[in-house]
Amino acid sequence: MSTGYSYTVIRVQPDQETHIGVSIYPDALAEVKYFPAKQNSHAFISITHGVADVTIGTTNTTEVTDEHITFARQLLDAAAAFLADCERLHAEQQAAA
Repeated sequence: MSTGYSYTVIRVQPDQETHIGVSIYPDALAEVKYFPAKQNSHAFISITHGVADVTIGTTNTTEVTDEHITFARQLLDAAAAFLADCERLHAEQQAAA
């Protein structure tokens, strides 16, 4: 049984900037893939769940900057913290079962 779901919210309000949010609550059908940079190309990560796709990457027409490196480090830190929380919650749930 699938317990995951994904959704997109587009919020448009007068006199405010439009906001688009993509939420992914994964299950076994979710995939995260890394596509390494090749010569004269760009690197990117793809997150797929159902028909929702999120791609994070550099572009092949832009020089990689300090901002790209800072963003990649923030992504790594957030993913590591997410993993630690998932592992902790899983262990707590297993101990309670």
